[in-house]
Amino acid sequence: MAIDEGELVASYRRVERPLYNALYRMLWDAQECQDMIHDAYLRLWDRRDRVDSERVDALAWTAALNLARNRLRWRKLRGWPAAPDTLEGVADTEDPEAEAEQANLHAALRRLPVRMLQVVLMAEFSGMAAREIGEVLGIPEGTVASRRHQAVKRLKQWLGEH
Repeated sequence: MAIDEGELVASYRRVERPLYNALYRMLWDAQECQDMIHDAYLRLWDRRDRVDSERVDALAWTAALNLARNRLRWRKLRGWPAAPDTLEGVADTEDPEAEAEQANLHAALRRLPVRMLQVVLMAEFSGMAAREIGEVLGIPEGTVASRRHQAVKRLKQWLGEH
């Protein structure tokens, strides 16, 4: 039942990039995303005697998403903006049209409720099936599908306005 260092490192290598991509679209802060991923894996390491090796990836996602949700809640309570208003320094392009598209996507993602945002980001970046996403988030598979459908519908509507 316990995991060893090698299993944790292997999980980190599998999960780090898609988890970072999902967290970044929740928090829009690269350093916070990296910190949360590391904190999630530190928590897993601290509990390594109770962690099943087959669930390491899912537990890493759960811990990191919980940390991100807490950070968003913390920002809201303190009156901090949920995300930067602009994407200055984020876009890797000189194309103003591509930058405008990224800014529109950024604004649309910020409008989604956190529960929908988590589902759509996990569906796009994790490579997990709806059943696995449901296990990570603690919701039924049907709820995953419903939230994803509603999130995509809203995003299409909002992005269609631009």
